[in-house]
Amino acid sequence: PDLQMPFEPSHENMANLKLYPDQPVEVLAADLRRAFSGIVAGNVKEVGIRAIEEFGPYKINGDKEIMRRMDDLLQGFVAQHRMKLPGSAYIPCYEICT
Repeated sequence: PDLQMPFEPSHENMANLKLYPDQPVEVLAADLRRAFSGIVAGNVKEVGIRAIEEFGPYKINGDKEIMRRMDDLLQGFVAQHRMKLPGSAYIPCYEICT
């Protein structure tokens, strides 16, 4: 059910995600989906882009190992040019914190 609920990727909501392993796997999966949804919004959706311009990058907090793996994955997307618009340099809309 949590996976099917809409997520508003505000700075507050992104900072409040719980990306820790000491919870049911379905809860962690739902928050990981929300984190990626927020990153997509910050990269391509007008409302997300405006929020990033106004308030700076989203702050994403969580377990050190989960955050390392998430950052590795996102950096791989950047290296493969999968996280930028054609013809423009990519500036991350998020900051990984622990």
